[in-house]
Amino acid sequence: MSERVGIYSGSNIRRTARMFGTAALFAAPLFALLGLAGVLGLGSFGGTAPVEILRSAPAGSPVELTNSVHGDAVWGQPDVDLSAVSCEASSSDGARTVDLEVGAQDGSLAEVDDAQGTGTWTRLSSTDTLDGVSLVTCSGGGLETVGVSVDPGDGTRGVPGAQFFVFAAFLIVLGLVLRHATAPKEQ
Repeated sequence: MSERVGIYSGSNIRRTARMFGTAALFAAPLFALLGLAGVLGLGSFGGTAPVEILRSAPAGSPVELTNSVHGDAVWGQPDVDLSAVSCEASSSDGARTVDLEVGAQDGSLAEVDDAQGTGTWTRLSSTDTLDGVSLVTCSGGGLETVGVSVDPGDGTRGVPGAQFFVFAAFLIVLGLVLRHATAPKEQ
């Protein structure tokens, strides 16, 4: 009589591990290509992140913030004299008001072109460190229009290339180890 072999038999586990090692070896070059694209700045890894002005209003009128995770950037048009501009953030009920520091912070973009084609905008301020505010009002310095976007930070998208290369190397090692450990044994 022959014994029934269970689903978790040694041969089934070896076969599954060998297949997983093969899949890891096939996936490694794909992650290496993603790493190369990240390092070279190709495709969606490249260039500057587009800035889209989501809401705008005439100078002196409140503009609703998007309250994104990254904070909001406040922009102005046309040519703006930042030394004469003042901006104030407030809660929707007006109970909390905060004077914003005007001008681009260290490492942040000073000017951007709107992705929707509304022209060049000058950074007035950022709200990334503020909680409980939902409106911003800016005026002065030749300011005609105030706009709000998600804060693009320094404008780069980051370079995840190195992480993809490390993961590709990990997959190669994992695949080779699994293939070697599960290779058919000669008797």
